[in-house]
Amino acid sequence: MPRAFQDRSTGPDPAPKLLVNLRSRRGAASLAAATEALAAEGLRVTPLPVRGPHEAELILRAEVARGAPCVIVGGGDGTLSHAAGVLARTGTALGVLPLGTGNTFARSVGVPLDLAGAARVIAGGETAAVDVGLLNGRPFLNSVALGLSAEIARVLTPALKRRLGLLAWPVVGTQVLGRHHALDLTLTSPGGTLRLRTHQLLVANGRYVAGPLRAAPHASVADRQLDVLVFGKGRLIQLLRAGVGWTLGRPALQFSAPRLTVQTRGGPRWASVDGEVMPLTTLDLSVEAAALRVRVPAGFDAGRV
Repeated sequence: MPRAFQDRSTGPDPAPKLLVNLRSRRGAASLAAATEALAAEGLRVTPLPVRGPHEAELILRAEVARGAPCVIVGGGDGTLSHAAGVLARTGTALGVLPLGTGNTFARSVGVPLDLAGAARVIAGGETAAVDVGLLNGRPFLNSVALGLSAEIARVLTPALKRRLGLLAWPVVGTQVLGRHHALDLTLTSPGGTLRLRTHQLLVANGRYVAGPLRAAPHASVADRQLDVLVFGKGRLIQLLRAGVGWTLGRPALQFSAPRLTVQTRGGPRWASVDGEVMPLTTLDLSVEAAALRVRVPAGFDAGRV
């Protein structure tokens, strides 16, 4: 067993746990393949299929309590975000097997998106500490979105995501766009207060958001900052121009801050938190620096990914 996986608890070394969310896009078909990929790298695991965050949380808390050095989690960004909520501020590292649609967090920490590549990182890489975002006390890894993308996430079904992958977003987006209304928001950060009207606000913790799209050129999952992006000033044509420019590499970054409060005007608005959608009126956002230990490729530079 690789040295990084030597158990700190007393008694014989149990095999590391491999949790795979069967409801993720590739989860049901990947449990056996993931086990084999890890075994090929010299890491024998105990595979545990799970079907929801509560079931996974019970296992993760038990692993933390016994001092497990690492737990491997296979699933999409929502699954990894829930796992981070348990593993943050502990000595147990997260091994990432990207099995979702966008696999945003895996991209931000340099983990390959194929099973063989991810297994090599888990077995033979390094352990690094990365930032965790907090929204009203709830941990998140990638981003919090208000506006059009949250409305799209609310409409997306797991079946559609499995069938179309990343193409599900533009397909649903064309349906939602026509009936979406701009948001009136007040943003308060250490730099001051900003009132704005926009169709899309995005607050990013890592370098990537929404799969392969970069939040900003300098963004990092280890810079102790939230990157705040605003797409347009309330007119749909501005939103479309800003969105197209962003996908072509022109940053929509407004500012960076270690903490931010967003207040919606006119009642609760839908917010997407690493893909989980909820209605919110006040969003208190902050960064918990270097809170999560993650298996990353050898030579990982926290300031560059």
